[in-house]
Amino acid sequence: MKVSLKIESSWLEIERKSMLKMKREYEQWEAQTLQKAKEAKDLETLREIFYKLGDRWEWNQATGAWLSSGKPLDTIGFILKMPGLLPNKERFVLYGIMAYSKGLTDQFDHLGDKERVIIERDNETGRMICWSTTGHGAMDLLPTELTMFDSVEDVLNHCYIVAQPGDHAMRLEIPRDKRHPLDMNQRLWEMASGGLTYSTNEIIVLTTEDIEHALDFKFYRYAKAVIDLERTWKELHMNAFSKAKEVVQDKIPAELERRMNGKLREVEGLLHILWFKPPVRGLEPAKQIYHEFNSSPEPTVVEQTLAPYLGELVYALNDIIEKAKYIKWKSVIDRKEFSENDVFKGLGLSNVVTQAFAVALQDILQEHTLAYIGYPEKGTMKSKAMRIVLGFAVLPARLVMAFTKSIGIRFRNLRNRLFAKQEKPTPNPVGDEGTVNESILQDQ
Repeated sequence: MKVSLKIESSWLEIERKSMLKMKREYEQWEAQTLQKAKEAKDLETLREIFYKLGDRWEWNQATGAWLSSGKPLDTIGFILKMPGLLPNKERFVLYGIMAYSKGLTDQFDHLGDKERVIIERDNETGRMICWSTTGHGAMDLLPTELTMFDSVEDVLNHCYIVAQPGDHAMRLEIPRDKRHPLDMNQRLWEMASGGLTYSTNEIIVLTTEDIEHALDFKFYRYAKAVIDLERTWKELHMNAFSKAKEVVQDKIPAELERRMNGKLREVEGLLHILWFKPPVRGLEPAKQIYHEFNSSPEPTVVEQTLAPYLGELVYALNDIIEKAKYIKWKSVIDRKEFSENDVFKGLGLSNVVTQAFAVALQDILQEHTLAYIGYPEKGTMKSKAMRIVLGFAVLPARLVMAFTKSIGIRFRNLRNRLFAKQEKPTPNPVGDEGTVNESILQDQ
């Protein structure tokens, strides 16, 4: 599906200049490399040249292809569907992947920025709300009401996605005629953006159908496995209090009770990793605990109950990790076939955009935690504190900047008008042929 994306024009200009500079550097590097290869006297010298190039060879080749075919701040979006923390809710995380050069960042170990908007829908009441990224990955403190729309697709068809590379943020902008009357957040952001100029482009957003079915990347299954495991663990943990009474009455052996508490603590530690560490770091601990629970000669109630949930978790997590690796590998090894996949066919996407998407899937699993991706309320104390600070700082700072800029523009306009009046030439009473202008004499 196509979505309207707004980007500040100043960032586009910065990126355009940076791409031109990088293109010149690439062409110079290409010419020097080819000249060295031509001057090689034998295969040993040629091999030495390639050894010196190292990893830069592949990187510069990819950069050159992008500079020749990509546009400034090429962007692609995709939606990850996830279960809500409550059974009757579900969430949709819209990621925007923006490919840019070193003009916007000194760290270029990936093709660009990855920011998101989280939309939650209540399947019973139909209510929809969303959280935009305020800055540096932190989400809004208060959600924006979206119940006036029929579906997530309807939201994206009518609203704008606003990318803010300088703030590392992305937000949802609702048209005036669709806004909730009491939505002050949208009005304040409109005021904060009043002095800026934006460029609007249409970008492709891959839907949940594209991600889940066409690419077989089942992130929903993984997130659900984590939530189901935590919900069952909490039930068992609460039951431990009632079990303590039975231990006192000698109904349960103390050794068995210690084993059960130990297993609960192991799963508690695993849940901490699953929520607050990137998904790739949770696979091995999950495998280890699952093998331990599944192979116990005398399994406790805790092991018997949690083993199936752990098995589902291991399968779902391993599946998305391997699928992300395959998608990235395919985009590099067979770029043409990958770009002609049914998901991208007929969309007219540049190579850099399809590559950015493939890189982003794996990067998300390696860099972003599950709490960060779609559940900000589950974040650590540090992330929650950052969310509060940025929530109270970014918008007011933008409002002050917009007000200051507006005052500056009005002051310059007033000064120009005053100077224009002072410099206005006095009419000459003598005409072009030396005769006196009669109208001026009459006035006198």
